[in-house]
This record gives sequence, structure tokens and C-alpha cells, in this order.
Amino acid sequence: DFRIGCFTLIDEMPKLFREVNVLYWAKALLGLVYDFIECAVASTSESLPFNIPHVRIVEAGLAISFFLGDAKPSVKTGTTRAVFLLEEVIDCGDEGCDFTKFIHNMD
Repeated sequence: DFRIGCFTLIDEMPKLFREVNVLYWAKALLGLVYDFIECAVASTSESLPFNIPHVRIVEAGLAISFFLGDAKPSVKTGTTRAVFLLEEVIDCGDEGCDFTKFIHNMD
């Protein structure tokens, strides 16, 4: 019995900030791993006995919706109304593409 639910804003904001921070660090660390692999492969005279898969992490960002209400335009404070994790759309088009999702987060 699976139900989709929503967190309150006060509960959701820290979760999404953490998730986008993890995505940021994961992308940076993956880049370092591939840089290391490329240096190691370039420094050897032997060819690799296997292919190294190239995976990547989708682009993502955090969008925060504010409500200014009746505040004056010069006032830059407001109330946070909603927060969203925006993720890259992987468009394979009509002809399809060579894409495999390795990690699934149930959405």
C-alpha cells in the first residue's frame, strides 16, 4: 500500500537543502574519480582489459518561492511559500537514446 504524501514546508526545506547539497558534492566527487581514472589510464602503456562505464549525475537546483504580500517594493523580505527540487529532464527524442537509470528514488 503505497501513498504519495507531502511534507509541511518546515519539514521539507531542510530535506531538500540536504538533497541538493548531496547532489552537488556527488557530482564534484564523480568528476574527481573520472579525472583520476583518466590520469591512471594515460600513464600506463597497456590497454585496459575492460571498458569503464561513464555515468553522470543529473543537473539539479533548488527553487524557493517567496511571497511579498503588501510589502513595499523596496522591502526585500518576504515569506517562504514553497520549495522545489528541480531536476534535469532527460529527453531521448523520437529516436530514443542510450540511457539507463541506475539509481531509482521511487518517483
